[in-house]
Amino acid sequence: MARLDWYIRAGLKPRHFQLLVALDDYRQIGKVAALMNVTTPAVSKTLTELEEGLGMKLFERSVRGVTPTAFGECMIRGAKMMMRGLAEVGDELHALSHGVTGKIRIGVLPSSAISLLPASLLKLKKLSPATPAIVREATMDVLLHEMRSGSIELILGTLPVRKADTDVDEEVLFEDQTTVVVRSGHPLALRESLDWIDLSPYPWILPPEGSLLREPLSQWFRDSGLPEPPNVIETLSLSFIRSYLAHSDAIATMPASTSKELAKSRFVEVLPLPLPSLVRPVGLLWSMGRPLSPSARLFRECLRKVIEQQREGTGKPEEH
Repeated sequence: MARLDWYIRAGLKPRHFQLLVALDDYRQIGKVAALMNVTTPAVSKTLTELEEGLGMKLFERSVRGVTPTAFGECMIRGAKMMMRGLAEVGDELHALSHGVTGKIRIGVLPSSAISLLPASLLKLKKLSPATPAIVREATMDVLLHEMRSGSIELILGTLPVRKADTDVDEEVLFEDQTTVVVRSGHPLALRESLDWIDLSPYPWILPPEGSLLREPLSQWFRDSGLPEPPNVIETLSLSFIRSYLAHSDAIATMPASTSKELAKSRFVEVLPLPLPSLVRPVGLLWSMGRPLSPSARLFRECLRKVIEQQREGTGKPEEH
């Protein structure tokens, strides 16, 4: 074990990482040799030295090429993280040398993308116009995986019911209510008063089963003695929900921060049937073991300022 620890700390070189990533991509020593502009025996020799240094077989050789073993897959993951980290350092050094912060990579849940993220990025761009921003929209499980792999730095959205894990930290930004919405001009929107029974003839759009938004909503139906709607389409796609509502009499649920923005443009109307706070607050997630880049810290400050301005100036969701 001591020998392995020493070799990982002192014996591994950037060329080893490059070799591992290339072998994973091409799976043939000859192609890797051509890519790296060296001879095939040189690639084979470097791979053998790496395996002997680790004391582990990293690839199975055959006439068809090479296939990583379990040890090889582990080393490939580590090599990709190291190469990505070095690239990020290079980007940040280049940016700092030109007086700007480096690239910011943000993961966002669909319900958080409509207002909070654009406003925060607008503020970021005013402070640092040359800072590139990459936005990745996906579900929480996908985003957590990408954050742990280093593909994104921050996740913005509804926080998981339980703290994501011991390697993930979180910051609460604000509480968000759940609202019931329909298209503008919907028959229910014209009613002076409503009860839940009035919604029973209509189809619904609900979050998928097992999602952060669906589980507490289903529990609320059960606790209220109401059956879940039988005519349902399940999705988290905000663009689909908007389009489907516009062409039907369907009903949907949305976080209040989202429905308020859509109501401003007359895309939806919020029915006077407020639901309790069914989900955890909206917040930020990041990896505890990886310090945030200057651009990520700047974005977080912009986000906090947008929350404060919305709370003080427009009556939008309050900080927790």
